Amino acid sequence: MKIEVINADIPIKSDNVILKASIYYSKNVPLKAPWIVNCPGLPEDRNSFFVKFYSEKFANAGYYVLSYDYRGMGETSKQTGKNWLKFLPKTFSDIHEVISWILENRSNKILDNKIVLFGRSLGGAIILTHGFIDERAKKLIPLCARYDYSTFKAKFPKETVKDISPKYFLKKDPFNNERVLTAHCKDDKQIPFENILYIKEHLGLNDENALIYETGGHSFKEHREELFDKSIEFLKKL
Repeated sequence: MKIEVINADIPIKSDNVILKASIYYSKNVPLKAPWIVNCPGLPEDRNSFFVKFYSEKFANAGYYVLSYDYRGMGETSKQTGKNWLKFLPKTFSDIHEVISWILENRSNKILDNKIVLFGRSLGGAIILTHGFIDERAKKLIPLCARYDYSTFKAKFPKETVKDISPKYFLKKDPFNNERVLTAHCKDDKQIPFENILYIKEHLGLNDENALIYETGGHSFKEHREELFDKSIEFLKKL
């Protein structure tokens, strides 16, 4: 199935920044459908392999998919420069603006305000922080997310750690099993495997909502198709 991609600008008016975005869809997407926001990892952008792979697959499955370049990354870096570290807290909170933009500017194409957040690594952490507290995001699929950024190789001030670490945003709730599906590979060399165990415990997730693979590394190399199928199954209850 041919995938159509159009570019979009998402303005962050308070900082005079425009996040550069792409919207994916196919003939399988009805006029009104749920939207998936595909959040890239670090140091990726919306044109990276992993992002495009899943954006195309979700578009073929009948969803609109929006992916965007963070501050300091991809095409957005032409405005902000490439020092992404100094933008981190706002990179995390920008997800609220992205959700608002979809609801306000694509209201004629969104089904029942259904928005899903999907992302890996940094994207997963964005989902489990500001994405988690934004109730407009109906389903969350964070992959290999870091639980506590005090363990990151770059040492952040304590206040920054609190602004970007899922540890300080998550709450245990039985509803989390209807809202959150996460996954991690034991041989991930970038985000230690133990992070998913902390996240699972903090959220109170069932085993089927915290997928664990023995191999696959940081990119789920042998499990991308299975992970997609699990995600689609999870989204059927959207």
